[in-house]
Amino acid sequence: MKVTDVEHRVVDIDATREHAYNQVNVRRLRSGDLVAVYNEERFPYHHDSGQTVMLRSRDGGETWTDRKVVLPYTDTTGNWDCGICELEDGTLLIDLTIAAYFKRGIRPEQPSWTRGPRTSEHGDWTWSYKTMGWLGAYVLRSTDGGATWSEPIPVNARPLKHAGCRLGAWLMPSGSLLLGVYGRIRGYGEEGENESTRSALLRSDDGGFNWEYYSTMAFDAASIVDFEEPAIVRLADGRIVGMLRTHVNPSGDAKNMAIVVSEDDGFSWTPPRFTNIWGYPAEFATLPDGRILMIYGYRRPPYGVRGCISDDGITWDVANEFTIREGGVPEAYYDNPGVYQHIGYPSVTVLDDGRVLAMYHEHDDNGDRPLQFVASTHFRIAD
Repeated sequence: MKVTDVEHRVVDIDATREHAYNQVNVRRLRSGDLVAVYNEERFPYHHDSGQTVMLRSRDGGETWTDRKVVLPYTDTTGNWDCGICELEDGTLLIDLTIAAYFKRGIRPEQPSWTRGPRTSEHGDWTWSYKTMGWLGAYVLRSTDGGATWSEPIPVNARPLKHAGCRLGAWLMPSGSLLLGVYGRIRGYGEEGENESTRSALLRSDDGGFNWEYYSTMAFDAASIVDFEEPAIVRLADGRIVGMLRTHVNPSGDAKNMAIVVSEDDGFSWTPPRFTNIWGYPAEFATLPDGRILMIYGYRRPPYGVRGCISDDGITWDVANEFTIREGGVPEAYYDNPGVYQHIGYPSVTVLDDGRVLAMYHEHDDNGDRPLQFVASTHFRIAD
């Protein structure tokens, strides 16, 4: 398996170098336009305290226009991990995570660990990570093509204390929406409470106004394996495939992706089975010939974004893996990338002419502090 006609582009980078851009999700609308949503960080590095931005392309991703901040950050809240989908009536639905940030009321008397920073623009954000409160998943609706958006609608994920999202909801033939999330029942944060993370589906039958916990995709009752950031695809025969990012506790090491399958529209799932493919997180696209494409980030040498093809969506083999983009980690940090290994988070769609468009984030090599930005790759798949 290989790719041809490869074209790499920079989609959006902050010319002021004051804000990092990351975690993009792209969708092709019925009109043929592409819309992409992503996170604009409050700071020039990954901090999960930013705001959701939307771009539009009318030429298959060659150029992007109409940049719009969908939900701005405030002094006390931020949002990220956005995804987008289009309903049958043309309504656009963005899902995202909102968190609150609480400044300390008592000045510390000693040097302290900090997520930082102190800036003239944003003030003192030391200890913001320790005092961050996950408010949960929300959706925003637009009935005018993205010109205006509703107030955030809270997503009911109970019994989960918090549901993290990663991709846009999946519209079923019945009109129902399925949203892949991950979270914990006992812990309010992303980690902890001696409980591993589960992947789950939330469902809405009224266009995203109301949601309900629908099914558990994967959970390790022994609290050893975390199943996170599910990607789903509906096959031609009606089965739904889920691909899950995995980590093991207590080390937190990333392991191969795990697959689950549902034969009843997402109500029940097969036990998770590890594939022989390493990488995270994933997203799917159905190719014109019916095969299923999966793309995913690759956060170890040589880094970048990779893809794999399955004939049936069920059987996956690393032998069918190929490289879409190599690198993304600054050269100076390649041997010890630290936070700069946070690349990828790819999203994918198929264009009218059969080309594939992948979008993702990586770091540049410019300046003392490498900057995350949104990039894209157009390519064709050749056997």
